[in-house]
Amino acid sequence: MSDPAGFVERFADGWSGPYPERLLALLHCDIRLIQPLSAPVTGRAAAERELFEPLFRFLPDLRLAVARWSAEGDVVFIEWTASATLGTGTLRWSGVDRFLLGADGRALERVAWFDPAPLLVAILRHPSCWWRFVRSGVARRALQNGTGTSTRR
Repeated sequence: MSDPAGFVERFADGWSGPYPERLLALLHCDIRLIQPLSAPVTGRAAAERELFEPLFRFLPDLRLAVARWSAEGDVVFIEWTASATLGTGTLRWSGVDRFLLGADGRALERVAWFDPAPLLVAILRHPSCWWRFVRSGVARRALQNGTGTSTRR
């Protein structure tokens, strides 16, 4: 049986650094990740290569703080607030992740909901960030997705 409270604690710990290795340890090897600004990703190795590495190249000081959470069975919802330095200021945005946990307590699926518009507007307002945004790979993932938002679920 999964341990939702323990999962949320490990999630908060992983994002407090951030500690990508701790975040990856939360994921089942066949994880499916769905989120705005990215096409769906399947597999822990792909998550590391296609999501985490580009994200932390672009926003190395990105942190997520858990605001609240709830669980029913093996489904866990985590409401969070993210913050990162962009240009000379701090950018903040909020969202919700829904996880489906497996018997081993690792996430089999994660669907994230957040409005990417404030993030994209902030990037556009800081030309000094454009090159880092492009070079990080985050821009490529958003363009591959086409719309910049997830259309599933």
